[in-house]
Amino acid sequence: MTIIMSSLSHRTLPLPQGLGKQQQRYGREKSSSSRRQRRAAVSAIKSSSPSSFIPTEVSEFIEPAAIEMARRVQVVEVPVEGREKNVMTSLVQSEKREDASDEYHPFVLLHGFDSSCLEYRRLFPKLEENGAEVYALDLLGWGFTDGLDGGVGDYSPEAKCAHLYAWWKQNVNRPIVLAGASLGGAAAIEFASRYPEAVTRLVLIDAQGFIDGIGPMGMLPTPIAKAGVDILRTRWLRSGANKMAYFDQKYATDDAQNVGRLHTLLPQWNDATLSFMRSGGFRVVEKIPQLTTKTMVLWGRGDKILEPENAERFEKEIQDCELVWVEESGHVPHLEQPDFTCVQLLRFGKK
Repeated sequence: MTIIMSSLSHRTLPLPQGLGKQQQRYGREKSSSSRRQRRAAVSAIKSSSPSSFIPTEVSEFIEPAAIEMARRVQVVEVPVEGREKNVMTSLVQSEKREDASDEYHPFVLLHGFDSSCLEYRRLFPKLEENGAEVYALDLLGWGFTDGLDGGVGDYSPEAKCAHLYAWWKQNVNRPIVLAGASLGGAAAIEFASRYPEAVTRLVLIDAQGFIDGIGPMGMLPTPIAKAGVDILRTRWLRSGANKMAYFDQKYATDDAQNVGRLHTLLPQWNDATLSFMRSGGFRVVEKIPQLTTKTMVLWGRGDKILEPENAERFEKEIQDCELVWVEESGHVPHLEQPDFTCVQLLRFGKK
């Protein structure tokens, strides 16, 4: 469960620093006007997002950034070689603007273990505001992406990378800045190793890279393993992971849990997650020294989940790598310090 706990952290998301004191008190507000505003926001979400991909529990969201990000979730149909049905791929992408900057390579943001694109609800709009082309994508089997097979198909690391490549080829087809947080970092390393032509820059945000596989849970009998997967969406487990994830505990809120667990309420979630676990998970330790892609490692100085020694090891083993420490941040700097993270990505992603 150690690996699962470490990867789980980025699903449970805090209240944004950019909000004023009044908005930071939303979690305690019970006024009728607050409830009316929330219902109105949820109506906006439902009117613009397929109900089959956004569970109705989205109505529990309080944080404005989460509500807005959920409202903008889109679904793109992506044919993937070897799969019988096209993958309904969920993502949030920047709006196309006439004044959009051509200064940066496109950014693709990958969430962590069993998370969703909502994880980037604070960083995404900041990159977009600066004119960058940005995509926050749900990996196959997680978030709101649906393989249309009830979750019983192939959701291995290889399948996740094949899906990501098919989406990239269809919708971007230009070298990207690929950023992955925690286990999303392992996915980014795997993808950059398999498809180097697609990735011009690699960003590893408190990334898991030096722990191969998912441990003994992948070998458990199916009924026991499925029960174990169900535990991943329980509030008590997420509460513990939530507290571990943040440097500042004021961000470890109930609302953060609601945002982080929304996708686990989809019917295919359990089987798709079980399929990933049965595959053995990502194994990238030996691939890290072979990376030739220019890389930036962003690491929260106060990370209690993955020790700072991991950041220094990345810097040592990757040929072209710079290490940037994020102060007053735990495991999720893109949530605790989105302004600083945005500045670093924009600097690193310039053409």
